[in-house]
Amino acid sequence: MGISSMPAPEDSLLGFVLYNTAASVAILAGLVRAALLFLGLAAAAEDEEPRQQAEAVTVTAVGPSLADRFRSRFRPSRYGRRRGGDCRVCLVRFETESVVQRLPCGHLFHRACLETWIDYDHATCPLCRHRLLPPAAAADEVPRIA
Repeated sequence: MGISSMPAPEDSLLGFVLYNTAASVAILAGLVRAALLFLGLAAAAEDEEPRQQAEAVTVTAVGPSLADRFRSRFRPSRYGRRRGGDCRVCLVRFETESVVQRLPCGHLFHRACLETWIDYDHATCPLCRHRLLPPAAAADEVPRIA
């Protein structure tokens, strides 16, 4: 029983141990990389240069991205001593002095969670779908060529 492509312990104990060790290391590395990218602490070295070149082309050809326009209009703040609350993206409670972003609709999110949302070109609040930028800013946008 089980997955047939995996070596069974009775076939070769060394093969079984090596396979499971390699699979575990790969899974752990993927989890650590995803956590660092989510927190904005690190970017993959092989992805960084092509992404920067692509962003430079996008910004020059189309103008500022949604994320750039949002960052220029709204500044993050520190979560003070308020009554409890949690980020509706990651579902984690706000800690005192954590960096948060309040949207025009009044909803509050961790800065990293909201920036990840905006990086996917979502132009609305993750909770109520209220527009992040007024329609006038969207009208100034040049349509992207796919």
